[in-house]
Amino acid sequence: MKKTLTHPVFVVAVLLAAFNQILERKGIFIPVIHSYLDDFLCFPIVLTVGLSCYRLLIPRYRLTAYHIWPLLIIYIMIFEFYLPSTSPIYTADPLDVVAYLAGIILFKLTINQPQKELLAHKF
Repeated sequence: MKKTLTHPVFVVAVLLAAFNQILERKGIFIPVIHSYLDDFLCFPIVLTVGLSCYRLLIPRYRLTAYHIWPLLIIYIMIFEFYLPSTSPIYTADPLDVVAYLAGIILFKLTINQPQKELLAHKF
């Protein structure tokens, strides 16, 4: 678990997301970053936290499509359909889905790889 949560891609994603939120709270909005960075970083962060929980029991565990795609559908339904239909502060944007998918690809290619097992010494 610790190794998963200290993966460089996860750490950078969390730091970028936090920095972006700090900028936005100070009223600094960089258009493309404001619109898509959080969506891009969402899945590497959320899926890594979930993966680390699985790895408490099975250290080399990898999330499968059965974990990832239903979560993507839920996010799309909530953030691209439901919330925009109930509040003017949310907007539906198909490019958000592209950003989600890019984040999933980043997660799958980097973080969602089996960890190297520790060598056990036999005496």
